[in-house]
Amino acid sequence: MIMRRILVLLLLVIGPVPFAAEAAWACSCGGDGGIAKAQLAFDGVVRSVESGDGLQRVRFAVGTVLKGEAGAEVTLTTSDNEASCGYRFDEGKRYRVYAFSGTTSLCSGNEILAAAPATTAPATTALATTAAAEDPSGTDRTLVFGIGAGLVALFVGFGVTMLVRYPRGRD
Repeated sequence: MIMRRILVLLLLVIGPVPFAAEAAWACSCGGDGGIAKAQLAFDGVVRSVESGDGLQRVRFAVGTVLKGEAGAEVTLTTSDNEASCGYRFDEGKRYRVYAFSGTTSLCSGNEILAAAPATTAPATTALATTAAAEDPSGTDRTLVFGIGAGLVALFVGFGVTMLVRYPRGRD
């Protein structure tokens, strides 16, 4: 009897979760990033990434400057943690980067373009055609949330089936 009440309570509390909840991540961006908000925007190849003190210092070989002024190389900082909106840059890859006051983040609107060419071309060469933007973390968080929501829905469906199939007996 008590198990039945607990099951009904769980179904009432947990049941609506997969349908009402949205994915929640620690990094929350207030508005769009991109070229409109950037002081500096450029396409470039990551030459090095150094971590320390909760920050990453990323050195780029600048290819094309889209906004602002930059030399042949630019060093920017970002948090080393995606939960703190840090953007993960990989050495040797080409990015379109939007920066403000020497920093960039997940909220800046950065895009991965393509792997850098094998040869070390001068910084003034034009970029190759861009590939589709990728999630910098390499994971699809929506898929993880969908699987979790599906498991909860499966549990709720099983509970309802058990309640209907085995109704409470009358004394």
